[in-house]
Parts: sequence; C-alpha cells; structure tokens
Amino acid sequence: MNKKDEIYDLLVSRLVDARYSFGQRLSVKELAADTGASRQPIMAALNRLNSEGFVKIIPQVGCEVVSPDRNEIADFYLMFERLEGLLAELAAARRTEEQLKELRALQARIQAIDFSDHAGARDYGQLNRAFHQLIHDMARSPFVDERQNSNFNMSDFFINQAGGFDHFMADAAREHDEIIDAIASKSPARTRALAEAHIAGVASSVLAGLRAVAAAVA
Repeated sequence: MNKKDEIYDLLVSRLVDARYSFGQRLSVKELAADTGASRQPIMAALNRLNSEGFVKIIPQVGCEVVSPDRNEIADFYLMFERLEGLLAELAAARRTEEQLKELRALQARIQAIDFSDHAGARDYGQLNRAFHQLIHDMARSPFVDERQNSNFNMSDFFINQAGGFDHFMADAAREHDEIIDAIASKSPARTRALAEAHIAGVASSVLAGLRAVAAAVA
C-alpha cells in the first residue's frame, strides 16, 4: 500500500468512527505531525475524500469535515436504500447455496451479540458490514458493489455522528432474518422491498439521533 492510500484509509477510519465531528477543521500540518507523512500524500488523500463527499476543501482557507443539513442526509439515504435494494434483488436471483449458508452463519453471530451492552455496537457494526458485503457478493455486480461500499462508509459516518448503532441494532438485526428468508426463496422483488425498508429504518434512526445530538448541544 502506498502512503496516500495508507493516509486515506486512516482518515476514513477516523471519519467513520466519528473521531472527527461535522465541520471540524483538518490541518495538513497537524496531520503531517500526527502521521509522519509529507504534505503530498495527505493532500492526495484529502482530495479523494473531498470527491467522495466526506470533507470540503476551501481554496485559500483549508479543509473541513462536511456538515450536511437534514435534507442532504435524507437524500443520501434515499439513494443508499435504492442501491442496496438493487443489490439485494440481484442477490436473490444469483446467490449460491454456499453463500446462503455463509449468510445464515453471519446472522447467527450477529444475533449472539448482547444488544444491551454498549460494547456490542462495534461488533455489530463490523458484522453488519460483512453481512451486507456478502449480499453484494451474491449480486455479482462489482461496479454497483464498489459504489455502494463508499456509501456504506458514509452511512457509518452518519450513524456514529448520530450516537452510534446502539439505538437500532437489535431491530435491524431482526430485519436481517426476513431478508435472508427472501433470498433463500429466490424472491427478488420481496428481497428488494425488505432491503430498502431496512435502510429506511436506519435513516430514520440516524435523523432522530442527529436531532437529539443537536438538541443536547443547544
């Protein structure tokens, strides 16, 4: 991995984990001191994050984490749910029995999480990502998968800015069972509808969480 990709992955990890807040300034000088990298790979990583919508580079001013309004986040999730619905629809038509077995095994690990324990949120986030990635693999549509993977990073960024997975992970985990059953029965239209409803539920939780965070700050 070259240095610019290393810095990019580090910054994405920090953004997704909400170590940077909406609107926070990112100093190239401070990042250089923090990472030991030169200005060039840092700027390359920031430019990539700018193109993906995570940060905003302002000429002659600097770089800051985006601070989207409620409508922008709602629009993002509408796009996100439609694309996830498409991948789920394709997965139901193209999956193999072995992949279905793997999906059920992942779901068993998710259901074993103690949802009342805050520490379970990180486990849920990682396993949930693996669950959806396996559905993407079933779809066998690499171009759509690549675009949705970036959207998953953005969604996790919003989720953690809104307080984390704690508030909805138990309900979301239960919804996985219906999606698995639809995939197992090779029902593309039903799978798509369930996947879209699943993401719509996450969107509602994120928007509610962001309202609560804003009210607490005010």
